[in-house]
Amino acid sequence: LLYSKSIYFAKTTKTMNAIKSLLLLMGLNALNVFGTCPFSKYTDVVTACAGGNDLGIKYPAGTSKEEVSLFPLRPNKRTGKGYTHGIGCLDETPSPAWYAIKIDEPGNLLLKISHSNDADIDFACWGPFKGETKQAMLENVCANADAYFVDCIVPNTTNICKQLQLEQCESKFAVDPTASALAKVESKEKISDCKEQVERRSESDTDYECFYGYSDAFPIAQMEDCSFSNSASESCFISDAKKGDWYIILVTNFSGSPGNVSFSKISGTATTDCNVIVDASSNSPVCEGEDINLFVNNMPAYASCKWRGPNGFESNEVSPKISNAEKAHSGIYYAQITTHDGLKSDEVPVYVSIIINTPVDTTLRIVEGGMVNFKGVELSKAGDYKVTERSGQCTKTFNVKVVVEPLLPAYIEQNGPICEGDSLILSIGDAPTSGVKGYIWNGPNGFYSTLECPVVSKMNQNKAGKYSLKIKKDGLVYPVAPVNVTVIPKIKEKVTKRIPFGESTEFAGKTISQRGVYTATFESSYGCDSIVELNLVPDMPILEPDEFFTPNGDGANDIWCIKNIEYYPEAMIRIYDRFGKIVYETTDYSFDNAWNGRDKNGRDLPSTDYWYTIDVQSSDRVYYGHVTLLR
Repeated sequence: LLYSKSIYFAKTTKTMNAIKSLLLLMGLNALNVFGTCPFSKYTDVVTACAGGNDLGIKYPAGTSKEEVSLFPLRPNKRTGKGYTHGIGCLDETPSPAWYAIKIDEPGNLLLKISHSNDADIDFACWGPFKGETKQAMLENVCANADAYFVDCIVPNTTNICKQLQLEQCESKFAVDPTASALAKVESKEKISDCKEQVERRSESDTDYECFYGYSDAFPIAQMEDCSFSNSASESCFISDAKKGDWYIILVTNFSGSPGNVSFSKISGTATTDCNVIVDASSNSPVCEGEDINLFVNNMPAYASCKWRGPNGFESNEVSPKISNAEKAHSGIYYAQITTHDGLKSDEVPVYVSIIINTPVDTTLRIVEGGMVNFKGVELSKAGDYKVTERSGQCTKTFNVKVVVEPLLPAYIEQNGPICEGDSLILSIGDAPTSGVKGYIWNGPNGFYSTLECPVVSKMNQNKAGKYSLKIKKDGLVYPVAPVNVTVIPKIKEKVTKRIPFGESTEFAGKTISQRGVYTATFESSYGCDSIVELNLVPDMPILEPDEFFTPNGDGANDIWCIKNIEYYPEAMIRIYDRFGKIVYETTDYSFDNAWNGRDKNGRDLPSTDYWYTIDVQSSDRVYYGHVTLLR
């Protein structure tokens, strides 16, 4: 393994404040990485102690190559390839084994952790934690695992605490540059002695605030100590331990070599409690009606076990089972093991609690035709039901009474059919008179209202359709049968009518005969307006141009006459000579404006045949032919 040298500081206020400032400057961060415990079950953690173990209890090392998967992934420094799961100073966590120790006598404690086959092991230690028993302690820890198992990476650096103390030696015994030579010599000797003491105590005095000789990682939050060296044994330093405190130790086994892990005390006033190493536990809390499982997690070879508990319970099995748990089974059970040579352990208390399934009575009211979802069960009919729910690890029973309330006699009233552009007025017929807490109206085009009698203005086809109502009353919501609202659109009809020439017709109470568009508004049977546009087209008389005329001034046939031309004042009349040249053109042809045989410039035209076109624009008809001019 690669050796990563880092540091440990005792938690004195003055020193720690200085260290925190320096660490902030170096950009160190503590990263919470857990929402759950890194060990899968409490029995994965074995109680251990550093002291007499006459019972022959062993602490097996981990042999699985699998790492602690809930630890964060880090680049593999050893191989330079891939990632490994690490925590604190541990870049890898192969073949993990978890242990818990409990403090008996208080003080500082330096532990030696080793492998029976001298295999390379590493460790991380967290604490202190509180709990009457191991299980109680682990429950407390796992309830807030993300605050306890904190990842901390520390750069390779010198002992900052020691460096600060060395600097204090300089400042404490320094003298003014103007001091005498003797004073300067004495100052130098005092500084040297001070620094020597700092160096010595930092490496060997476990009670010194800057002691770091046995630790390879800076502890943060609940991480007490950590080491990632290539040694077959490690030294774990726990400072200022209190009686009853628990510490959790993760020991990794790099080679996966089988064997046992041992814990022994090197120095310090603190001791561990060896009365807890009989790792007795249970599957408490247990749901009523399920099985209570008692067990000893670390039975020595050839040893026997005896259990006793509430209601006169006794068993000589290592892992007895009590079926169909009930309230009377809750309490303290005691386990005692006896070695093959008759040595008995202290009785170890195991606390068992039973979660009682007390049925809960509840009444649910629903509206006829409705449904309620209670704990995942859909209920729609009146009656009594038994509903169970998995609450945590246990089943909870509910005695449910369903009461179905009849629909209200209320109905929706409306003023429809509605003329387009008018307002829709909604109201409630046979409305309830008491207990009403509100109304919910819904309709087309996103309509929503909480008024008792809402009004929808400017109705159109987008607002036509189904309108529904729900009435909130006595804690329930009653649906009311919806209504369909019809909107009668405004009719804009265009009509063309032809009449014989000289006749008339009736429209909107008036007699009309002239060509044109006439508009009138009519009222339907629902009182809605309809607009009708009448395009009146009288059949006009046919034009009958004269075939010749004699413009010689004798008063007879001096102009070219066109019979019925007075009915077509907009008609365009053009006269062409035999070469196709327009010699005359006009509109609004009449006796005073008739062709008299002259061209557009007023000159007399010679006698000959001329061609004409008469463009009657109002009837989209063109007359053409020729006329003879005689002089």
